[in-house]
Amino acid sequence: MTLLKKYNFILILLALFCLTTNSWANAENNALIAEASKGRASQVKSLLENNQFDHDQLNMALMAAIKRGSQPVVQQLLDAGADVHTKAYGLTALMKAARDGRHLVVETLIAAGANVNDTTEDGTTALILASEKDRPQVVTLLLRTEAKINAARSDGITALMLSAQGGHRDVVRMLLNAKADTNISLENGATALMLAAQHGHQGALYALIAAGADVNAKAKNGVTALKLATMHRHQEAVGLLKKSGAK
Repeated sequence: MTLLKKYNFILILLALFCLTTNSWANAENNALIAEASKGRASQVKSLLENNQFDHDQLNMALMAAIKRGSQPVVQQLLDAGADVHTKAYGLTALMKAARDGRHLVVETLIAAGANVNDTTEDGTTALILASEKDRPQVVTLLLRTEAKINAARSDGITALMLSAQGGHRDVVRMLLNAKADTNISLENGATALMLAAQHGHQGALYALIAAGADVNAKAKNGVTALKLATMHRHQEAVGLLKKSGAK
């Protein structure tokens, strides 16, 4: 074998070695994410003990475990160095867990130092997401850790508005008990009470009125909660608003 051929042969061997090594590393990384997404704590433990993963790999596995709702795997990955503040598609780990109602995971992330008041580019917080999706257990945890109750998205909407609009009575009551402002309005003047009236959500209306919401507040176009309830033919809401002094 000539010197040139020997040199080329060595280069080929080195290339094959690198390819094999990279393939093995990729396989282990994919395995970690796959096992995390299935919530298999024992398999994740074995992979973490027998391999080295960089922060990006750990963070991807963390998000997969959060999606699954596996608190044990989330804890394992945090202990292994996953970043509690990591983001995917604009949402932090805590936001994703809060939105999906993974209250045990939310508790774990908060204990690990997650910032409950982090925001997306449009100002969305974990509390706003949990309130919109009707996640009372998560809302309780966030309120205990001083989540900003009147935080608003860039369009002005708050956690109370979204929960009222969705008719999430328990969440509405939790927010009101934590002193959420009932009379914050959107740029067009709409309030949480108007949103609840528009959709005929009796439980939310009761709670808001009891907390002192202005039943005669007007949007910029002159519409009130009573007018909205009447327009959308929510007769019980109309009756409740009239009994409460709406005109």
